[in-house]
Amino acid sequence: MKKGVKKGLIIGGGVFVLLLAIMISIPFLFKDKIKDAVIDAANKNLNAELHVKDFGVSIFSNFPNITLSLEDMSLSGIGDFAGDTLVRAKSANVTLNIMQVLKGNYEVSKINMNGAVVYAKVLTDGRVNWGIVKVDSAEVTPTADNNKEGSSSSFNLKLQKVSLDNCQLTYDDQQSNMKVILNNWNGEVSGDFSANNTTLKTKSTIGEVSFIMDGIPYLSKIKGLANATIDADMEKIKFTFVESDLQLNDVKASIDGSLAMVGEEGMDFDLKLKAPETQFKDILSILPAMYTEDFKDIKTSGTASMDGFIKGLMQGEQYPAFDFKLLINNAMFQYPSLPKSVDNINVEMAISNKGGSFDNTIIDISKFNFTMAGNPFAASLNIQTPMSDPNLKAHMKGIIDLAVIKEVYPLDKGTELNGKLTADLDIAARMSAIEKEQYQNVHASGALKMNNMIYKSSDMQDIVINNAELGFTPQYVNLSSLDVKIGKNDISATGRLENFIAYALKDQTLKGQLSLKSNYFNLNDFMGESTVAASGNQQNPTDATPTTSSNQSSENFVVPTNLNFALNADMKHVIYGKVDITNLKGAITVKDGTITMQDVTGNALGGTAKVTGSYSTAIDPKNPKVTLNANINKASFAETFKSVESIQKFAPVFDKVLGNYSMSMNMNASMSDNLLQMLSRLTASGVLQANDVQVEGVEALNKLSSSLKTDALKSFSAKDVSIPFSINDGKINTKPFSIGIGDGGKLNLEGTTGLDQSINYKGSITLPKSMANAYLSNIPITIGGTFSDPKIGVDTKSLIGNLLTGDTVGKLLGGSASDKQEDLTAKAGEEKAKQIQKLRDDAKTANDKLVEEAQKRGQQLVSAAEPKGALAKLAAQKAAEQLVSEAKKNGKKFTDEAEVQIKKLEAQ
Repeated sequence: MKKGVKKGLIIGGGVFVLLLAIMISIPFLFKDKIKDAVIDAANKNLNAELHVKDFGVSIFSNFPNITLSLEDMSLSGIGDFAGDTLVRAKSANVTLNIMQVLKGNYEVSKINMNGAVVYAKVLTDGRVNWGIVKVDSAEVTPTADNNKEGSSSSFNLKLQKVSLDNCQLTYDDQQSNMKVILNNWNGEVSGDFSANNTTLKTKSTIGEVSFIMDGIPYLSKIKGLANATIDADMEKIKFTFVESDLQLNDVKASIDGSLAMVGEEGMDFDLKLKAPETQFKDILSILPAMYTEDFKDIKTSGTASMDGFIKGLMQGEQYPAFDFKLLINNAMFQYPSLPKSVDNINVEMAISNKGGSFDNTIIDISKFNFTMAGNPFAASLNIQTPMSDPNLKAHMKGIIDLAVIKEVYPLDKGTELNGKLTADLDIAARMSAIEKEQYQNVHASGALKMNNMIYKSSDMQDIVINNAELGFTPQYVNLSSLDVKIGKNDISATGRLENFIAYALKDQTLKGQLSLKSNYFNLNDFMGESTVAASGNQQNPTDATPTTSSNQSSENFVVPTNLNFALNADMKHVIYGKVDITNLKGAITVKDGTITMQDVTGNALGGTAKVTGSYSTAIDPKNPKVTLNANINKASFAETFKSVESIQKFAPVFDKVLGNYSMSMNMNASMSDNLLQMLSRLTASGVLQANDVQVEGVEALNKLSSSLKTDALKSFSAKDVSIPFSINDGKINTKPFSIGIGDGGKLNLEGTTGLDQSINYKGSITLPKSMANAYLSNIPITIGGTFSDPKIGVDTKSLIGNLLTGDTVGKLLGGSASDKQEDLTAKAGEEKAKQIQKLRDDAKTANDKLVEEAQKRGQQLVSAAEPKGALAKLAAQKAAEQLVSEAKKNGKKFTDEAEVQIKKLEAQ
């Protein structure tokens, strides 16, 4: 008996150990095979890039099934969506049927996403970034039949559960200008997804729900909850709500009914929204501004109700019928820490459509009333046929005392608000009447006024509106006064606006004529930090290394395409970057996404300027186009260098020049993410002129002066300077120009300076009279390297050519070679033998004398140049070597001529 028990324990233990070993070994045996299958399935079925940092396989977490773990997984778009990450997850766990894995198939039963971030995007043309499934693979139905041999994929969905842990979803619809953001989403959906009919159960909690439309946050970081039981008919793709529980902050609701797919793009709705227990406080909780820290203790009264439905087919241009209603009666609220309340709150709002066309939509806010600090305020709005011919009726009347708001609503610490808004406005109009200019059929009367408004907060500049008044007529809105101060900046305006109703309802063009005046306006206060930095905040502008600020990106200002404004500006002091502009005057138009300046004048950079040009984002908002025709008169070199970073990059020599200049320039540029990119694509041409300037401390000229052993180039005055230039491919190109350096001396140059402050110039120096002699007065030079570390060179080839022109050699030798050849010929008539010897001796003597004289003259040339510096000495040495070489060539001619005469004598 004991032996049998012992034997059984040994066998049982062995089996357990064997099973344990199999369980441990299976993940290792199948890991690479499963990994390859995942990558292969993604490549076959998706138009996207799958990235997985690490694959893991476990049999213990969902025993007896296998769990595949994809760590740091991401799925990114391609083509127009390249760079967009559709899904990124800290980890994704997929549960597989172990028996199917052993057969080489991968049956997915559960999916868990942990820390997933999903970004769903709709482009303005309607294309979506989640349409990544290839057309041929999209037609494969994921059923059990896919397990058969020849299936297009070894992965098959037999889902029972999908769960989310701390996930985030962003739906960005650029076509509708709408965005939905769900943060900290935890939940699960369970059911047999592979069955034809199943019951799905879902539970979700969402930490933050946000909804933004046209830039307005209708919901901002509110809490959400969604629990539902849904009967799903997978064959008909129809989903029926058995029970549901929805909650947004304190608003509780439920959905009854069904929705079903019709064809490929249609959806049939039959849904009802019910919120029978809604209180006024619940409605307040979903308003972004109201849900503060002490909201739970807010005092409220009054009744509220909310319900709605959607019923019918939505397909193409056909829309279902829908109706949403919100009623609030005799409500009030008061925060516990504040002394006053807002009373008599009454709201009647309905958004409805009888179905068929979206043009049948009616927005009716028949009542929106409240009383604050004894001041009643009432408004109403009705819009019909919004697509074909918007019909608008609007009314607003009342006074809002902004000083009282702090007594009814908890403002942020450090916030101050004062002033009064007075409204008395009535509008009734059809769009067609406005478009046809049938203003007799348009009613618009009343005014909006703002007086003595002050807004102060800790995170922005103070805003003061001393006075603002808009008067409404059927044809236009009259801006009779506007007096605003933002921080230290002030601006006042008068004028009128036209087509305002069409602008508000159908985003048509708003037209206007305005006169603007200002005593002080600092544009830097209204631009991003990187933009301000890039316009002139440099610690070491002459350094060849680009500074950080130049590489920072900034968001360019986008000019609205639906504005047509004519502005007449008169601004006493404007600041942009480090440029101070005074007495800015001129005509400015804003039209079709382009700002155009025509003969705008002002004082800047120590001089005056007249500018005609444009700034346009009409074609490409990300790369605005700039054109400029500028005429600058008597501007300061020093002030320009200090204020304009592009000058610091392209023309650092401005820092070494004292005096004024005038310039005419035509420029075209494409704005970019940072200044250096913009300058690299800049094209321009013009002429810089200066009448009387002092040049001092230019490193290239300092080195040139040292080489010549003179201070003439270290500091000199120049008159009547004219430098034609052009800018292309990140380089400023100067055409040949001359600068007088005193005492008859002249510097002649042409070449380029790059954005990296590399320099490449060639030219010549005409030496001052005190340094020149008969043989050395003009030195060809080259200047390379960088502005701070220049490399000076001499164009020796040109120099020798200059020295050896004309009869220079003859002068140095004291006579011409032809004279000496004539002397040798005259002696050929003497006694033959003596004559032959004499010819050879005289030829040798003439040759030796010629070489000796050349060496002597060369040494004199070097000695004369030595006091003038290393550069002049080098040039003289090259010239002396050439003189000796030429003397030897001429000496050989004497020997050759003697031999010719000798042959003639011998032949006689």
